[in-house]
Amino acid sequence: MLRFILLSILFVSSFTKIFAQNDTLSVHDVEKAEVNSKKFRMNGYIKYLNSVAFPKQNDEWLLDNQIHNRLKFRYQPIEEITIAADVRTRFFYGKSIKTSPLYIKQITNIDDYIKLGGTVFQEKSLLLHTVVDRSYIDWQHNNWQITLGKQRVNWGKSYVWNPNDIFNAYSFSDFDYEERPGTDAILIRKYFASQASVEFVSNINNKFDKITVATLFKFNKNKYDFQFLAGKQDSSLVVGTGWAGQLKDAGFKGELSYFQPYKELSKKGTFIADVSVDYAFANTLNFRFEAIVNNNPAKENAMAYLTKNITAKTLINNYFSVFGSIGYDISPLFLINLNSIYNVDNGSIFLNPTINFSLNSNTELFFSSQILAGKKGSLYEQARSYFFTRLKWSF
Repeated sequence: MLRFILLSILFVSSFTKIFAQNDTLSVHDVEKAEVNSKKFRMNGYIKYLNSVAFPKQNDEWLLDNQIHNRLKFRYQPIEEITIAADVRTRFFYGKSIKTSPLYIKQITNIDDYIKLGGTVFQEKSLLLHTVVDRSYIDWQHNNWQITLGKQRVNWGKSYVWNPNDIFNAYSFSDFDYEERPGTDAILIRKYFASQASVEFVSNINNKFDKITVATLFKFNKNKYDFQFLAGKQDSSLVVGTGWAGQLKDAGFKGELSYFQPYKELSKKGTFIADVSVDYAFANTLNFRFEAIVNNNPAKENAMAYLTKNITAKTLINNYFSVFGSIGYDISPLFLINLNSIYNVDNGSIFLNPTINFSLNSNTELFFSSQILAGKKGSLYEQARSYFFTRLKWSF
């Protein structure tokens, strides 16, 4: 399968190059090519990411590098149908590949039922990993939509934490995975008048306790977007609600979800609630505040929690956390931002300054740091801090 994927990428790239260089096509061929180009689209990006991990106590400095390529293929044979496939290929080289099996496990983990990819090769300080993380067929007709395959099911409303995102929860610190994780699922959506819709989604798995299935109802009332969901996530029943609107000139969003293990109805359930407010001045200075509570955090080792895939049920490993950010556009091409998270009950802090330069219409330079600090026994007691430099070219 991996060889087939790589050969397919090379074939498509070679075909595109040859076709572009052929200047002897007939008028009929040109017209046919124009029609086919509207049906078939390919774009993507190439990124280089350098990371420096600061030593913790007596640890050593870790310098790592990553070359990341994403290819997005779209084919639309008729207006109602779109066939999509995205290939994510990453080449890692550096100290962590050689010294940290946990790091390798993190970067190569594919949390899909149908796995289309894996590690192509690995040596002492080198690793090549490629995966198809989007592969679906989408049909839309009138007020109906059906999507089958690897897809992003996004039910979140808030910025940092999403208790309603029961299919594709993600970590805010994983900034380099812009598309976010997908899932093997079927989605059926029906649109109604007045911006209302109802959708049914189920992922695919041969174990019932690994299946997430739910229905979501959306509607607009008094200029607010509301949603209600009900279903099951893995081994828990779940109900939730979310909203997004304005409080005068400020954005106001929130999500609430309740999870109850269905095999142990007498067991304590998990209630997670998140509220966020954001405001931007005319001069582009902007602020964001968000808070999340969890009445039943997971009781597990901090490093084990930080290195596992999170879910909507395990967004935080404590009872109460707050997020704050301030940003400013020095120019349309030069953006600065400072994000912070404070885990109140264990006193750990996450600081995340960022600088983004747009070098031209398809090239950007990005600097970021993730500074983690905490007292003994807190979430970030053993965690390293990082500095990142990223260059991205889109095509």
